[in-house]
Amino acid sequence: MRAGTLSLLAAALPAVAQLNLVGDAHMRDDTIRLTRARNDVGGAVWRVEKQPLARGFETVFDFQISKPGGLGKGADGFAFVIQNQGTNALAGLGGAGGFASADGVHGGDTPGIPYSLAIFFDTFKNPEGRDPSNNFLTVAVHGHPDDVKWPPARLALVKKLPFNLKDGKKHHARIAFQPPRLTVFLDKEKLPVLSTIVDLGTMLDTNGKAFIGFTASTGGGYANHDILNWDFRPDVSSTISVVDSHITFALGECLPNRNLCTPAQAAVNEASPGRFHVMLPAHLEGGASIPNPRAREAAISNAKGIVCLTANPAATPQCAGPSELLNARSANGRTYFEVRATAAAPLTQRQGFFEFDVELR
Repeated sequence: MRAGTLSLLAAALPAVAQLNLVGDAHMRDDTIRLTRARNDVGGAVWRVEKQPLARGFETVFDFQISKPGGLGKGADGFAFVIQNQGTNALAGLGGAGGFASADGVHGGDTPGIPYSLAIFFDTFKNPEGRDPSNNFLTVAVHGHPDDVKWPPARLALVKKLPFNLKDGKKHHARIAFQPPRLTVFLDKEKLPVLSTIVDLGTMLDTNGKAFIGFTASTGGGYANHDILNWDFRPDVSSTISVVDSHITFALGECLPNRNLCTPAQAAVNEASPGRFHVMLPAHLEGGASIPNPRAREAAISNAKGIVCLTANPAATPQCAGPSELLNARSANGRTYFEVRATAAAPLTQRQGFFEFDVELR
């Protein structure tokens, strides 16, 4: 068995020992059954050890949704989830999918899993959640516990999948994260059914790690939600030279309705005479600046972050790190730091930020 890989094809005790089953989830032969085909149950399974995700990952698994019945002829779906709350995490039932808040879903007030990202295979149309169909895929995200509301924010959405999720057949999924691009492939499709930009910075700890697993739930409708096998590989390479998106400012400063955390304002802090720490959002005209009356060399170090120059997450992203897009120039007694402009990417559409140190020499 490769390091960082878990296979559920064999019911070996070491593999089972790496898992924590929550709620209705249980082992059934060599299968993880997240929920039985019963009303109002939820289940989850988590890897016991946190996994390194910051530099990318790939996970593949087979799943099966069987014996659907009740409201909507089956509900509600399952999700692959990244979170840092712990291995006992389980949220709302019904349309909450086991990861989201139950408010307004099924008469409960169970909070959602904060600082989480879920790739939700949804099998029931909840009008109050603005669901597009009863057979869709979405990438949903939660932030600070005080901001976890129903429905969760959606970073991307596939309104209707090419096959019926609850047809009782075995299906194959592959999820790949090459920062900042997340793609989802289903069955034998060569092209992804979903591709979008995501920022895992708020979900990861200071070591770039988080818990991974699956959640599922039922409500007025029900089904068996089974994970038949599961393989996970961390450290998938990215084409972007710097992928560290761990943020050092308050999470509330990220602008709403953006896939990448984008602070509203730049921040410049003078650590000591001639030494500065700069946080540069991508969307600001004029960027950030420091005083430099003698036009000394401004040496940049410890630069990190990701910027994407497109507001359309479905389009091919123009994303890069500081070495490609960070520009510095001195004029009128100051040194200015900017994200390089392109005609195809207006300032208002840019997402992300760069963070770096500057020393005047």
